[in-house]
Amino acid sequence: MSNSSSITVTPLVIDSTFLSDSKKIIKEKIIAWEGYSRSGAVSEDDVKHIKILEKQSTENKNSTLLNQLELYTNTILNILDKAESSGKEDVLKNILALTNDFLLELPGQEFLDSLLKLSTVDSALPYSPFLKLLDNKDFIIKALGLYNLTILLSKASKSSEYASKIDQEVLIKVFDLLSSNEFIGNTQNINSQFIGIQLLQELLIVKSFKQVYESSNFITNFKSVNQLIASSAKSANSTGLQLSYNVLLTTWILSFSGSINKILVHNFPELVGNLLTIAKESIKLKIVRISVGILKNFTAVTLSPNEQFKTVKILLFHDGLSSINTLRERKFASNGSDEELSNDLIYLSDLLNAIVSDRLTSFDEYLTELENPNLLSWSSPTHKSSEFWIENSGKFKDQSYKLVKKIFEILSSKDYPNSKIKVILLNDLQFLIKNIGQDLVNFINTEKNGEYKLLIMSFLDNNGGDNELKYEALKAIQLLVGHSF
Repeated sequence: MSNSSSITVTPLVIDSTFLSDSKKIIKEKIIAWEGYSRSGAVSEDDVKHIKILEKQSTENKNSTLLNQLELYTNTILNILDKAESSGKEDVLKNILALTNDFLLELPGQEFLDSLLKLSTVDSALPYSPFLKLLDNKDFIIKALGLYNLTILLSKASKSSEYASKIDQEVLIKVFDLLSSNEFIGNTQNINSQFIGIQLLQELLIVKSFKQVYESSNFITNFKSVNQLIASSAKSANSTGLQLSYNVLLTTWILSFSGSINKILVHNFPELVGNLLTIAKESIKLKIVRISVGILKNFTAVTLSPNEQFKTVKILLFHDGLSSINTLRERKFASNGSDEELSNDLIYLSDLLNAIVSDRLTSFDEYLTELENPNLLSWSSPTHKSSEFWIENSGKFKDQSYKLVKKIFEILSSKDYPNSKIKVILLNDLQFLIKNIGQDLVNFINTEKNGEYKLLIMSFLDNNGGDNELKYEALKAIQLLVGHSF
């Protein structure tokens, strides 16, 4: 990382007709500068300087700024600060749009550098005037504030002098807002999602920023990204293909971290299945390529062979081997026209085939479900197979009934409100009691002072009226009582 502020980094130009049109409307609106000056909302000197710019063409405006760079840097920040305090939203929008133009259009980035130099005097600058605006109720003010902040942070990250001045709390606030229901999480507004995902992607390219994203509110913030991927899987070729690509590209950037991959695969196991669906169904090659690339990283960039095995088991649970082989038969892969994609598919196919041949058992499939309870399903034959339970029940006694404890942990957890999960696990417990017998009955009756037995009995009083859950709980209790006499 260089100490020089002269590094030229092309600022992110957001692909958003909505934002471009909004900026155009803002710049066409006449601002009553004199009135704001008389009321004290903006200082007389600041108004004088801004009005000089207002009357000029874009070329002359840029020239004026460059000739009086320090003056206009301070003027713009002064107006933002005062307009925010006085609640003058039309002024805020005007100055934010003007700032955005200068940040994007000045090829030498002199204005960008001038703003960043302020951090050597006050570490809160140049971020605080924009950061304050993120609490504004107006979406355009928030969007332009975030946009300008992202440009500043991205450039600052390339210089050790400026990067060291970045407060992590600034990044955390930006990440939280981008991931919220106002931007990426807004399922009702594709414009806000499109803006948010591009800004998030730009920030996550920076390794140190990605580490902050991972260490603070990561699971909560990624939910909005995961939600968009799930939507894409439901309709892989509907409108919003560019949004889908940007969401996948953002996930791909994240997937070059073993620690992040562990969190993603463990907390969002359905993500693997959705990526396979998108890869199989999308008609856009770039979307297929990036989906497969993420899956490749999930299995190749891991913290340990054991983590890789867990991820492969989830891939196989979602019929990954069949999906990968189907993709390999498609023209782009079979004729080698897309070398990167072909290589990723070969890697995944070889890895999955090797594990199926050498390591995978039906018991591994069951463990995959226990490790990822949202995957528990009657579609897995293990839950209704007497042969499976006769063969494997003894393993549930290992390590002081570690797997039985895991079953009760899931049964008692509020993280899995789906009653179907509880129904399946109560069914499994019945098989275990039948096959293990009195040893397991004694364990359930005595462990944690009888809490396990009380938990099963609590499902009999299920106020939700789930008769299937009550029935499976009753059968489990009958087996416990029957073995006790």
